[in-house]
Amino acid sequence: MSTEEAPFPTPECWHPHRVSYGETDTMGLAYYGEYMHFFERARSAFIRERGMSYAEVERKGVLLPVREACCRYRHPARYDDLIWIRAGVGEWSRVSITFVYEVWDEPKSQLLATGHTQHACVGPDFKLVRVPEWLKEMFQDD
Repeated sequence: MSTEEAPFPTPECWHPHRVSYGETDTMGLAYYGEYMHFFERARSAFIRERGMSYAEVERKGVLLPVREACCRYRHPARYDDLIWIRAGVGEWSRVSITFVYEVWDEPKSQLLATGHTQHACVGPDFKLVRVPEWLKEMFQDD
């Protein structure tokens, strides 16, 4: 799924993050594996902004393990940069949800990365379940 092909979905969340020294490689650039952590932070903030914590979703019996993750790196983020991670829901299926992400520089003028994570919807027994209506409603425009 590419965020270049269509407008970014709404609702959306903009999550700020300052790149720490421990998130960089020997060149002082944000290490490529850290982008998945950036995505996770923005996804959690997005869920919280929609009225529920990720922990509450799980307490309601819905687990969302990642079944696919992708990141396209365009420009590097560096140590101490303030970056903005944009998150939204890009696609629904009967038993999964796909979150999409963009990573921007501080003034939101340069796109640094794009990506997505697809999450299976499973119950506490780790068997696939339909995406509950309350979860879909949580991610709809107000």
